Order: sequence, then C-alpha cells, then structure tokens
Amino acid sequence: MKLYICHYPGCQYTTTSRNKIEFHHIIPRELWPRLNQNVTLTFCPTHHRLIYHPECKSGPHSIKADDSLIIDGIYRTTKGYSVIFHDIYGHEISNDFDK
Repeated sequence: MKLYICHYPGCQYTTTSRNKIEFHHIIPRELWPRLNQNVTLTFCPTHHRLIYHPECKSGPHSIKADDSLIIDGIYRTTKGYSVIFHDIYGHEISNDFDK
C-alpha cells in the first residue's frame, strides 16, 4: 500500500488514502496546461492552500499569507530528494526526503 506524505516543511501528515491527500503541480495548470503535468508534490489539505505562486492571477495559489511558501525546485540527492522552498520574506527552507 502506498504511503502519501505532506511535503510542507515540518508537517508529519501521512496517509494511505489518495482521497485524504492533495496533489500539487509544480507548474500550475493555469499557467502551463500542457507542461510537465506528471511533476507533482503531495500536501495535506491544510498546507496545500499555503503554496503560493506569484505568477498566478486567480485561484487558490494566487493568495499570499504570512505562512505561504513558494516552491523553488525539487532536486535529487544521494538519499532521495530535496524540496527547496522560500517564504514570502525570501528565507530559503529545504526539506529532505528518502526515496
């Protein structure tokens, strides 16, 4: 059974149910509908709404809050992968995950 995790820094949420996790396209569908739709991260419903895309002019990811994060990239590491974010103040935050 597949285990889904929330990629938001500090969140410990996990589930085996696809209905209790939300998939986030790294490049929002509203910006590039045909580009790389298979590159997604998973977030719990609470944290998914906090992902902010400055390029979006409408929709849930166009709303900036004090605890919003912007995804800078996903990078492979020797142990798995790292997700790099920055907050709305420009502070970088990285989260490392095993494969």
